[in-house]
Amino acid sequence: MDGNMTPDGQVILEEEIDESYEPTDQEILEYAQWLGMDADKEKDLMWIAREGLKAPLPENWKPCKTPTGDIYYFNFSTGESIWDHPCDEFYRKLYQDEKTKW
Repeated sequence: MDGNMTPDGQVILEEEIDESYEPTDQEILEYAQWLGMDADKEKDLMWIAREGLKAPLPENWKPCKTPTGDIYYFNFSTGESIWDHPCDEFYRKLYQDEKTKW
């Protein structure tokens, strides 16, 4: 991810989509736990974590890097900036919704 630098040292990155990307089992496990899943008891819901890791950024969102190297996400339409991937909340809610079906 390379990008343009703003006057205050922020770097606007371009999302690079690798169509063949498959998250590792460890990445899926870590993201599942971050979403709140119990990996031992909710193996049937791990597809949510895998899907979440592969989710592209929504329209108008771009990854950006601070001068210290931290990554955040900026919506160039609304001006909103957040630290977590913009799709994370969707996958957290999807997990909660699927969990209640058990």
